[in-house]
Amino acid sequence: EANRAFPIGLKEETMPREKKPAAIAMPILALRGLMVFPHMVLHFDVGREKSVAALEQAMMESQEIFLVAQRDADVEDPTVDQLCRVGTIAHIKQVLNLPGDSLRVLVEGLRRATLETITQEEPYLLGKVRPEPERPEEESIEMQALVRTTQDFFAAYAAASQRGSAETVNSVREVEAPDQLADVIAANVLTHLEDRQAILEELDVKTRLEKLCTILARETELAGVEKQVQARIKKQIEKNQKDYYLREQIKAIQTELGDKEATDVEDLRDRLEHTPVNDEAREKLQKELERRPAWLPAPRQWACAAPG
Repeated sequence: EANRAFPIGLKEETMPREKKPAAIAMPILALRGLMVFPHMVLHFDVGREKSVAALEQAMMESQEIFLVAQRDADVEDPTVDQLCRVGTIAHIKQVLNLPGDSLRVLVEGLRRATLETITQEEPYLLGKVRPEPERPEEESIEMQALVRTTQDFFAAYAAASQRGSAETVNSVREVEAPDQLADVIAANVLTHLEDRQAILEELDVKTRLEKLCTILARETELAGVEKQVQARIKKQIEKNQKDYYLREQIKAIQTELGDKEATDVEDLRDRLEHTPVNDEAREKLQKELERRPAWLPAPRQWACAAPG
């Protein structure tokens, strides 16, 4: 502490320090199975009484609400321990009444915030949230390379998973702001809540992009393996269907040829030659005939010839 250096002419007590924004009292809406990022506009339906009350209260105040994901989507009334710690302060753009006392709300994500405490649980969740300060990254060569790398990872994922059109890839390449790029991709591509929450909770933009690249690389590899598995299963299903069709066709042809009554393999071969059938079925029937020795009687004759 004694050796700490200060800029010339600036005393320690006047040294500028990064101050965290003050905590804000704000209505809280717990999200089930979805997540809102900054830079994101999204509409969703709200039906739980506490959520509806929180929205109504926010509309009477600043029209801002804290949206945070609950860890288990099956929990109807989550406690503070069942909510994620980092969420998004959002601006409520529109609210529509739906049948059955439900609401459809359109929101725009503004900025990340951390939930510090719950101060009220009834009739809606109210708590203190601390907005996370924006940490703009310098436009360094390394950051530019990381942005381009992230865009390339996204393009590879879109191609492998077939979940993104060329227009989507092009629109992502037009996003140059590193923080916005990470949020746009995470909001529109990532399907696992854990992955989305990990990106939302990462405040350092560089680390956020690196985490996103890791997730995209994993999902791209998984999409490739899924495609191989699906192709293998599809091929097996087609083969089974084809085999079943051939078996049924052969049965019908055998009946048509009178196979159950015939004793002469040569006679069967002659009938087969004059029966319309596709090449694959003809080949299978010819193999069946080759396996039956000419001197063996037909199955019904075996039963008659059995010693009594």
